[in-house]
Amino acid sequence: MDAVVAHRPEWVIRAARREAERIVNAGKARYYHHAVDWLARAKAAYRVAGRETEWRAYLGEIRERHGRKYKLVGMLKGW
Repeated sequence: MDAVVAHRPEWVIRAARREAERIVNAGKARYYHHAVDWLARAKAAYRVAGRETEWRAYLGEIRERHGRKYKLVGMLKGW
């Protein structure tokens, strides 16, 4: 994914979000670091695509939906 983000940001966004959401929705806190890695890829792809506003909205949705997953929320601080 990292190699194609400049050429196919839309694909990276979809794929990275899917993988991150799969981990987060499962509620497996020990794997949240992998979800954060996927979200970092999605963030980079949103930036390349010039869609930073959509990224911030998506991140807000994650924080709202998963606000009780304190480990995850802590990992996303400063984003």
